[in-house]
Amino acid sequence: MMDINSIYSLFLKHPAICTDSRKVTPGCVYVALKGDSFDGNAFAKASIEAGAAYAIVDDAKVATDERFILVGNGLRTLQQLAREHRDHFSIPVIGVTGSNGKTTTKELMNAVLSQRFNVLATKGNLNNHIGVPLTLLGLTGVHDIAIIEMGASHPKDIEELCDIADPDYGLITNVGKAHMEGMGGLDGVLRTKTELYRHVAARGGTLFLHSSDDNLLKAAQGVRTVSYGALPTDDVIGRIVPNGNFVVVQWRRSIELNWDLVPMVPTHLTGTYNLPNIMAAVAVGVHFGLTDIEIARGLTGFEPSNSRSEVRRAGTNLLILDAYNANPSSMEVAINNLMSMDGQRKSVILGEMLEVGPTSADEHLAICQRIATLGLTTVCLVGREFFAFKGDFPFNFFENVDSLVQWLPSHRSQDEVVLIKGSRGNHLEKAGEWLLNGGI
Repeated sequence: MMDINSIYSLFLKHPAICTDSRKVTPGCVYVALKGDSFDGNAFAKASIEAGAAYAIVDDAKVATDERFILVGNGLRTLQQLAREHRDHFSIPVIGVTGSNGKTTTKELMNAVLSQRFNVLATKGNLNNHIGVPLTLLGLTGVHDIAIIEMGASHPKDIEELCDIADPDYGLITNVGKAHMEGMGGLDGVLRTKTELYRHVAARGGTLFLHSSDDNLLKAAQGVRTVSYGALPTDDVIGRIVPNGNFVVVQWRRSIELNWDLVPMVPTHLTGTYNLPNIMAAVAVGVHFGLTDIEIARGLTGFEPSNSRSEVRRAGTNLLILDAYNANPSSMEVAINNLMSMDGQRKSVILGEMLEVGPTSADEHLAICQRIATLGLTTVCLVGREFFAFKGDFPFNFFENVDSLVQWLPSHRSQDEVVLIKGSRGNHLEKAGEWLLNGGI
């Protein structure tokens, strides 16, 4: 079997990695990965025929000539290759994780830092044990900074990703009720997320710290920090300026500075819950020497996408598309934000929250009880966890999004603010697409 140093030498000659045989490009290196329902080794020959220079496989029967590199474990080799590559760069690497808002925060950081630097940032939410190494293998000599998003659903997940990416900077957006099923409750979520802090501390690095989170403050003790929030002791202090449905922010670097002298910066984001995400990007920009003008240009130029806090006009209605992820914490702030927005008529399309764990029924019941008090025009709830309460509340319940989409044409709305929020597995983007494409 070939060792990692030899494999890395081949990668330097063929610096493109592919794990999907359908996306092979000429001269790339194909890595065969295994899953519960697939075995990438079965597609290694096809990848070579499609133009891959080499195929890394962990099935000896597939390795029929020198173009097939036999290893003990394809995934582990991919991760080792990424770590080897990362170790050849001395640029700052920022690890970003959290229960809510990590992708938005990562994108805001990228938008800000890109005003001066060439940034490598995780694409979309490729933030797991496969996505992180693939992102790192995209590092080249033109990059000045890397932002690596890290997701977790089980204990030690962040530790594993830190072992691959070796970040010298860390940022945890928050710790909330997300992936509790796999982590053993909120305490387990905190322990898992702060694995990033412990890695950065051991490396002698720096944390970007949201000062209003007591748990994160405690976990960051003894580590060099750049703090952001609303406290006079913070390195960067921010606030929202009331101005309609979109967030307008101000920030200052000194407690002596008069707020009247600080420019107001408009964004394309909605919801006060986005202030910490924005301020995280500001703090990162400040730390790396950007001017306030550069930071403001990055923030105002950022527009949410991919059903993450998107605000879209659909006929006479305003849609808040936030259908990529949901947990009790993010659901609460999204509903609160809806109720704070301008407009008398407000409705919700909510999908069930996945991976909540043994408290799932209670959490979904709590949402039903909460929205029953809000005077909403229309309530549509999708998924079996919500469907269990059909008959207990005067809402519209649907077992899946397809039945919702069939219902929508006969229940058109006008002049409403509509929140569409749910876990990715609900596919609520189908409802959003219907509403946006002339369905209203």
